[in-house]
Amino acid sequence: MNNLGTVLKEKRLSLKMSQKEVADGICTQPMISSIEKNKYIPNSQILISICKKLKINLNILNLDDNYQISSVEKFNKKVGLYCNNHEYQKLKKFLLQESTVSMIENDQQTQAYYYYLGVCHLQADKDLKAAKMDLQMAMSKIDNQRELTTLDRLTLISMSLIFANKNIEYESKKYLKLAFTDLDKSQFETNQIALFYLAAYTNILLGENIDATNWIVQGIEFASAHDSHYMLGNMYYLLARLASNAHKNGIANIYQSRANIFVELFNEKIFKSY
Repeated sequence: MNNLGTVLKEKRLSLKMSQKEVADGICTQPMISSIEKNKYIPNSQILISICKKLKINLNILNLDDNYQISSVEKFNKKVGLYCNNHEYQKLKKFLLQESTVSMIENDQQTQAYYYYLGVCHLQADKDLKAAKMDLQMAMSKIDNQRELTTLDRLTLISMSLIFANKNIEYESKKYLKLAFTDLDKSQFETNQIALFYLAAYTNILLGENIDATNWIVQGIEFASAHDSHYMLGNMYYLLARLASNAHKNGIANIYQSRANIFVELFNEKIFKSY
């Protein structure tokens, strides 16, 4: 995945513009240089102005990944659209169509199918029993002889969330631990950032707000270390809510402002179930 500075630099060069030309009326040339070298992250106003000058659609900077449930691309795009917009009722309806099921061809697609269906039953219906059964089907496709994939990890952390909803702490923490097994040895994928968000949300459900805060901080550091903005809006939103609940309104406002920046810049959808 290209990071922000790389995207801006490549676009500037394709337009045969100098850093000074891009900076004119926006900021200094050294700031443009620092941004392109990924040494400085601009605020929303500066980034929007730069993108307008470079004729960059901000939507292309939102580069999160989704998993295939079919070899037919239009099906995968529809799943991605519904999931990214948190339209879980629409996604569930789509997944349950016979035409969708008929497109599944292998174990990996089967795992992805049941993972998404489990998420839908959890988020759209709050049906913990159905969600657990779907996620168990997805877990049955995990090969214990190989390294965990990111989809494996998302399935495990989602199971942790199921038990957190039931307030069964031991089982919840067990699956959370499994989801992060040897993550530091795995090749980076954007969706790994979601693991930290879900770990934080799991701890919120268990009433462990300090642990939740620590998971969010780790998630932000993990995303930053890999030059990604994915899920940061949701991360800061959770921090804002936690600070607000602790009656730290000044800090909450700061975190909410940061969340708003990512919503404005990258059209990130904030999941507000908490």
